[in-house]
Amino acid sequence: MTTLFDGFYQMGFVARDLDRATQALSKSHGVTHFRRKRTSEWMEAAHAWIGPTMIELIAIQPGAPEIYEAYVPDDPAAVRLHHHGFRMADETAWIAINRQVADAGFATPMKGATMDGQLNYLYVDTRAATGIYSEFVYLTGAATAIYDDVPRN
Repeated sequence: MTTLFDGFYQMGFVARDLDRATQALSKSHGVTHFRRKRTSEWMEAAHAWIGPTMIELIAIQPGAPEIYEAYVPDDPAAVRLHHHGFRMADETAWIAINRQVADAGFATPMKGATMDGQLNYLYVDTRAATGIYSEFVYLTGAATAIYDDVPRN
């Protein structure tokens, strides 16, 4: 059986100001290389690999889904842990995790697909157990390369 911790690869944070947050993480944690990208009209993100783990920093704009708002720190240089990311290895694992989430009765405040169905995502409200959300992704086709240009630190 698949667990809700299988496929861990990412720590997702929310930041008020990406410039200040990336500078602060560089100084405090030695993370000096990020890829920055506007992923929607309401979100800009910065990504960096630290060994096998990806760090994602998200700065939101008006129109962002509510699940991010409570995590925006007051300090423009700070980040707040918002979610852990889990990547599903194949369609069988994707179907299994969706079934498991539904059977457990977890709320899924965000879910969908982009890139013509090649990037599938599911945000699960696991805050009662972990204090943060869990994001599950399943990538196929061209989406399997979306992190190829994320720098390694």
